[in-house]
Amino acid sequence: MIELRRPALLDPRRHNRERFDSGEPVLDEWLRRYAGQNRRRDTAATWVIADTHDIVVAYASVAMTGIDRSAAPEVLAKAAPDPVPALLLGRLAVDHRYAGLVIGTTLAAHVLATAVELNQKAACRAVVVTALNPHARTWWERLGFHPFDPNDPDQLDLYLLTAEIDATLQRRR
Repeated sequence: MIELRRPALLDPRRHNRERFDSGEPVLDEWLRRYAGQNRRRDTAATWVIADTHDIVVAYASVAMTGIDRSAAPEVLAKAAPDPVPALLLGRLAVDHRYAGLVIGTTLAAHVLATAVELNQKAACRAVVVTALNPHARTWWERLGFHPFDPNDPDQLDLYLLTAEIDATLQRRR
């Protein structure tokens, strides 16, 4: 039986990132080399799910961002300031040895719930992601995300309005 801990902020002294292998070297390298730096520089926070030995099995990095209103879909830009306040889910990866256990979906749901909490304290109109590839885009769309340009099949930039998060989380249950 696999025993995992709840999502927690990355503690570089505690969490072992060396064995992490998502199958995407750019995502693995970012976790090992840059996640701690980004936290120390206040540019991104990394949430991890680890096993009982503190070995990271999944992670998601988040940061605040602003979306240029002129580049945003109408539903996102309507009655919003410029730039439109949003939460960037910059990276999300699961160790391939844990694939198929909905750990990525669980971590995404944690980030979405965080966006709802954030929106109660400061403006956060949407969560935005850039999918790594078309397969990842399909995964994000199943979670309720919308492409910035739905007419472009190659579009990898997606968003989910904060107002839609509750419905997305309900569908997940």
